[in-house]
Amino acid sequence: MIEAMPAILSEAEAAVRIGMYPPLPESERDLPGEVRLHCTNRLTHLIQPLAIHLELESSISSILRSGYVGRNPMDGITWQHLHALSAQRTPAPKFNSTASTFSLVGLSGIGKSTALDAVLRLYPQVLAHREYQGREFIHTQIVWLKLECPFDGSLSGLCHAFFQAVDKATGEDRYAKRYRGKGGVQELIQRMQQIASTYFIGGLFIDELQHLRTAKTGGKDNMLNFFVNLINNIGIPVVFIGTNSMIGLFSTVFRNARRASGLGLLHFEQPDEEDSSWALLVKAVWRYQWVRQVEPLSPAITALLYDLTQGVTDFLTKLMILGQRYAIQSGKERLDATVFKHVAATKMKLLQPALAALRSRDPVRMAKFEDLLPPDDKLAAMMNDDEMVYLGRLALLEGLQGKAESKDQESSVEVANPPVSIVSQQASRATVVTISSTIAEVADPVQVLKDASWLLEDPFEFTPAYRAA
Repeated sequence: MIEAMPAILSEAEAAVRIGMYPPLPESERDLPGEVRLHCTNRLTHLIQPLAIHLELESSISSILRSGYVGRNPMDGITWQHLHALSAQRTPAPKFNSTASTFSLVGLSGIGKSTALDAVLRLYPQVLAHREYQGREFIHTQIVWLKLECPFDGSLSGLCHAFFQAVDKATGEDRYAKRYRGKGGVQELIQRMQQIASTYFIGGLFIDELQHLRTAKTGGKDNMLNFFVNLINNIGIPVVFIGTNSMIGLFSTVFRNARRASGLGLLHFEQPDEEDSSWALLVKAVWRYQWVRQVEPLSPAITALLYDLTQGVTDFLTKLMILGQRYAIQSGKERLDATVFKHVAATKMKLLQPALAALRSRDPVRMAKFEDLLPPDDKLAAMMNDDEMVYLGRLALLEGLQGKAESKDQESSVEVANPPVSIVSQQASRATVVTISSTIAEVADPVQVLKDASWLLEDPFEFTPAYRAA
């Protein structure tokens, strides 16, 4: 299993492969405004590797490979273990789990899920084995599987999400339908453990684990115990991704897991204003401008961007996109302090309570950051056009309506004196009627059509005169 995986990467190689840099906009700044508005969305695809990305890549590389050490498919103990799981017995006595766990935490919008997806893309999700060292070995290996914790924090919801993820990874519609509405939670858990072992899943990544806060009484403990069992008894590494509010919950898992990876907790921290990682990120984002007048990045603008976003990556991306839209639609065509402050006070107004909590540096207020964020639908609506754009479009439509009315008046005058082309078309239609009545009465209709220039040498090939008629 380990031998089939890609080679271990150096930090330089990992940085190159993780980074995602869309085409730069130099040649597009002369495009019409309506086209450049679409181009600004390209910023959402930018990934600038930071130190945390390299640390995450190294951790995932280690946890995937170490988890396979105790699940060697060429070892009889491994198959005894799999048969014990399928028979719903305790794990084989000699089975020794080498799986470990760690957690990735940080503020909402700081870039945790984006970083995780970027690292997981370095690995093929599925490997199809046919032989090993000259021996037939037909097996499907799922290197990694990513799930989102259900909104209600239920184990049954997690199991169904797992079945769907396996079907998507393997390209088969096999498990989701089979276990939909069948059996209780315990049976679903048993099936999930069996499938995870059968496919030799290298690592299970559980995102949005903060949803466990809404779980019913006892639900949180049941799910955490389930994860610990996956690590200790099934031998599958589990990685948790969530917000800062889940740090205490993660520590419970670490205390119960027999073998912690030593990584423990990776904290995707909010950068300070003077942090070199923040400067690196702003420098990368600043290159993607579709306004006509591009100003050099100054320390004052860098400081302003930090104040208006508090170093949250998602907020910075939104501010840059909305700022450019406003600059293009208003005709300003440049990004400056006035533009950014206007966007922050209008389009990003809903984020101000959460940003104020971060700005305060008060631990009590900062702990409420997640609760102060607007709902997802409100965040999506934030990216819609504002009233200024609406009024501009209304004025445009009113102007077009006036032009249309003028054209209608001109058309009514022209109808009284139809142009020659219309008369010619009417005459051609009259000719069609005349010839049609003639060929019905003559003995050689083909000759009549030739004389009228409707046919060429081939009786079935019509001339332009016919097509025009």
